[in-house]
Amino acid sequence: MSTDRLNGPAAATQAVGIGTVLLLAAAQFAAFVDRAAPAVVVAPMKAAFGLTDSQIGAMQGPAFALTYALALLAAGHWVRRIEPFRLMALCVGIWTLGGVGFALAPDYPSMMGARMVLGIGQAAFAPAALIVLGSGAVVMGRARAVSLFTTGSAIGRSGGLFLGGAVLLAVAGQTVMGLVPWRAASLALVLPNLLLIVGLLVVARRRGVWIRPSSSGLPEALQWIRGEGRKIIGLFLAGAGCVLSVQSAGAWLPSIVHRQFGLSAPDAALMVGGIVLLAAPAGHLSAGWLLGRSGTGRIGPAGVLIAGLVLAAFAAAALLLASSLIVAAVAIGLLVGGSGLAAAVALIALQPMTPDRLRGGVNALFLAGVSVVGVGLGPWITGALSDRHASSVDGLTLALVEVVVAVAVVTVPVALWTGRRWADTAAD
Repeated sequence: MSTDRLNGPAAATQAVGIGTVLLLAAAQFAAFVDRAAPAVVVAPMKAAFGLTDSQIGAMQGPAFALTYALALLAAGHWVRRIEPFRLMALCVGIWTLGGVGFALAPDYPSMMGARMVLGIGQAAFAPAALIVLGSGAVVMGRARAVSLFTTGSAIGRSGGLFLGGAVLLAVAGQTVMGLVPWRAASLALVLPNLLLIVGLLVVARRRGVWIRPSSSGLPEALQWIRGEGRKIIGLFLAGAGCVLSVQSAGAWLPSIVHRQFGLSAPDAALMVGGIVLLAAPAGHLSAGWLLGRSGTGRIGPAGVLIAGLVLAAFAAAALLLASSLIVAAVAIGLLVGGSGLAAAVALIALQPMTPDRLRGGVNALFLAGVSVVGVGLGPWITGALSDRHASSVDGLTLALVEVVVAVAVVTVPVALWTGRRWADTAAD
C-alpha cells in the first residue's frame, strides 16, 4: 500500500502513490465485473425466465443506468463532504448487496430491482476516485493514472465474462449449495468485494485525520459549464457516443459468438473474456500514453478519439462478415480496443480541463450523462434491433454493427467540431 497521506479528497499538496492508484483500479475492476454479470449468463437466464432480447437489454442498460445516473447527480453534490475512501468502501458494500440480490432473485422484476441497487451503490465511487486521481499530485501523472483506473473497468468487463464462464464450466451443470449454475456464477463474482471493502477502510485509516474541504457542488459546476467550461460540452457528447459503443459490444459479444458460431454459453464467455482481457487494457493504456505525450496534433485528444471510433466501426463490420472463429476473434479484439481507446480519451481529457474544486461535480455530471446515453441505451437499443432482425441468423451481429457505425457517424463530426478546444489538454 502506498505511503502517501492526504488531508482531504482533493488535497493536491501530497503525492498520490502507485499503491493508491492500483487499489482504486482494482475496485473499478470489481465494479465492472458486477455490471457484466448478466452478459455472462444471458443464455441460461433467458431460458429460465423466458425473456426476450429487449427485456435482457433493458435489465443490462436502463435498469442500472437510469438509477446510476440519478444517484450520480446526488453524489456530485455531496461527494466532497465525506472522506473519499470511507465513501468508496460504503459504495462497494451497497453494490455488493445488489449483486447478491441479482444472483438470488426469484423473478425478472426482482432482478431489475437488484440492478437498480447496483446502480445506486456504484454512483459515488468513480467521482470520489477521480477527485483523488485527477489531482495534479499523482506521482505517475494524471493521464496515466486515470487511464490505469479506466483500464480497471475494461478488464472488469472481460474479467466478468472470463471468470463467470470459468465458474459455469467448473460446476459442469451441477447445483452449488442449492443454486443452479448461472446463479452460483453470479454470486461468485461479487464475493471478492469483501476484501476491497477492507482495503479501502485500511487506507482511510492510514491517511489520518481528514479535513473536510469547502464544497463545490452541482450548482457551481453547472454554472462553470455554462460559462468558461462550455468547451467540455462537445466532450460530453463524444464521451456518451463512445460509451454507447463500448456498452453495446460488452453486453452482447458473448451472445453473438454463441449464436453465430455455435459455441456453448460458457465457452463463448471464456473466448470473449480472454480477448477483451488483452484488447481492452491495450486500448485504455494507449489512451493514457498518447495523451500523456505532447504534440498529439492540432485537434489534440479528438484525433485519438476519432481513430478509435473508426477502428471500432470497421472491426464491427468485419465481425459480421467473419466466417471463422479466428477472424471473429481478431475483429472482436479490434472492436473492443478501438472503442475502449475512444472512451478512455474522453474521461482522461476532461480531468485537466476541470478546476480542482469542481472536479467532483463535473465528473458526476459527465458520468451521469454518458451512463444514461451509453449504458442505458446501448444494450437496450442493440437488443431491440436484434428483435427486429430475428429472422436472420446474424441478426444480433447486424444490430451491433448498426449501433457502432451510427455512433461513429454521429460522434466523429462532433469531435472534429470541438477538437481544437480540447487541444490544450493533450499534455498532462
